[in-house]
Amino acid sequence: MTKQPFSYPVLEHPAPQLTNKQAELFSSAWFSEPAFIKPLASERDQNFLFKDQNEKKFVLKVANAKEPFGVLDLQNKALEHLALSTNLILPKVIPDSSSKLIRQEEVNESKHYIRMVSYVDGIPMGDAKQPKDFKVLYFNMGSFLGLLGQGLKGFTHDNSNHRLLWDVKETESLFEIIEFIKDKKKKDLVKKSLEYFVEHIKEPLKKLRSQVIHNDMNPDNVLVTRDSLDSVSGMIDFGDMVFAPLVNDLAVAASYQTVTQQDLLTGTCYLLEGYQKEYPLTKNEIALLPGLVVNRIAMGLIIAEWRATTHPENKEYILGSIEKTWDVLRQAHQEQPKEMANQLIRFLSESENKF
Repeated sequence: MTKQPFSYPVLEHPAPQLTNKQAELFSSAWFSEPAFIKPLASERDQNFLFKDQNEKKFVLKVANAKEPFGVLDLQNKALEHLALSTNLILPKVIPDSSSKLIRQEEVNESKHYIRMVSYVDGIPMGDAKQPKDFKVLYFNMGSFLGLLGQGLKGFTHDNSNHRLLWDVKETESLFEIIEFIKDKKKKDLVKKSLEYFVEHIKEPLKKLRSQVIHNDMNPDNVLVTRDSLDSVSGMIDFGDMVFAPLVNDLAVAASYQTVTQQDLLTGTCYLLEGYQKEYPLTKNEIALLPGLVVNRIAMGLIIAEWRATTHPENKEYILGSIEKTWDVLRQAHQEQPKEMANQLIRFLSESENKF
């Protein structure tokens, strides 16, 4: 069988380029007199903030022209499911005036699927000041993510196994784009990361629980309250949802906090502690957690370098402060995953009295 070339159309195709007036025109399918507020930052799609006549805020979401209908329906159905299975503050899907949840419109000679969801109030964690006690914030994040995972338990959808580059199951495919990293030392570092996944994580991971997961608890998607920066007020952006090993949902969250703290253990401990309160991981899942955190960091670096090369016009947004992440990956490779897992288990044992 001939191997298919590396291709992820949604990531390779340019993001939508609607003007504010075009967005306002399409939003009229939901509201008779929508008031435009501002465009929102995004990478592969395009989002706009509006309010209706009652001053309620909403987000118009314009999908990439290569995004399949089924993937958007997965996100919508998951949000509807979570609205019934949890009390978490999440976006709610808003039907248009003809009761459609997803419309298709032609813009600039391209067809795009368009949706409307409710606006979730709060400050993105990445924009907020450092909380007085980050340990409390991480515990609350872990608890929120555990409740989200519990809420998605048993949820099924025909498109939940769609191919997503950010899916941990796609790790090996990243060998094909390592060449986009020009620095040899950096290239060797991520290659070592991928090889560790293949040798030590791939097979054990297959034996663990899988379900639909959020897969992207990053600082821009976590909202904190204005009055208490260590309280999670909600979470947004379900664009990376996929059927995958449950433990990787926490690994994704921990990878971002590992970069923030420049330490593999600190953020992971308190995220895990909060998660265990709501949706406990098994010892076998925790055993793979440190390696999965490092794997996600490596995946992020490889994908970012590839996308920055293929989308030079958006290079600054894609790469951001990437050198800090490279430093963290170098440091993480000096740790022993088994010992890190043992430390996590010991930490949980010592904190059991909290529960």
